[in-house]
Amino acid sequence: MPRKSNEQPLKDVIQELLKAYGLDRKMKEVDIRLAWESLMGPVISKQTNSIKLREGVVTIVMNNSVLKEEFDYGKSKIQKMLNDELGADIVKEVRVY
Repeated sequence: MPRKSNEQPLKDVIQELLKAYGLDRKMKEVDIRLAWESLMGPVISKQTNSIKLREGVVTIVMNNSVLKEEFDYGKSKIQKMLNDELGADIVKEVRVY
């Protein structure tokens, strides 16, 4: 009787492991932070206090009121840019504080 193979791509195994230990959400949050720094550059990244992801909602806390207002008007563009950078529709909504 032939032996059944249980081979899987390493990417799939890592994803299953992250999900099993509840780390997949944190990894997505790290990916979003890296994408933010890549898209916005060092000047705006330094004006950003925090970026959090919870259930598809990205919360961005800015320490510059002018930038906060500008980003508040461009939330849909930021959402599209982050999703394009990540290669998946992870971000459903952007909130700027």
